Amino acid sequence: MYISEREICRWGETNPSKRNYIEGKKIVSAGHIVKCGKLSEINNNDEVRFVAFCMQTSHLNNKPREINCSVSCDGQIFSMVCTCKAGLGKKCKHIFGTLLYCTLIDLNTLPMLSCSDVKCSWKKDHTRVLETYILRPLQEHSFRKKKEN
Repeated sequence: MYISEREICRWGETNPSKRNYIEGKKIVSAGHIVKCGKLSEINNNDEVRFVAFCMQTSHLNNKPREINCSVSCDGQIFSMVCTCKAGLGKKCKHIFGTLLYCTLIDLNTLPMLSCSDVKCSWKKDHTRVLETYILRPLQEHSFRKKKEN
């Protein structure tokens, strides 16, 4: 089961040229979705619940944002909630990043996460992603343009 970009635009009342959609794409490209897993198997309502963890772009070392999702078996989005301030309005970049990430993966292949997994599982993946942002002294950076011969 996949979520289509058309469904994301329908649910989010947006299009690919809007800021939240563009920022969501940037989150996916940067690899900031550090963990994604199912909270429950399909229930009576043909609904899959899953959670994703997205790094805070302005505070990479802090605890990632938690995005809770509810999707039907046919890929229709029921609800999305993020722990950021804008996430209560259900239209933040973390939510769009998670939804766009879900266009790339089969939701049926997501691992099941227990309650304790949800609290701890993001830490290892978060550390792995942070390694791509190794800080270097300013002296190691070059600010001059290279001359072409």
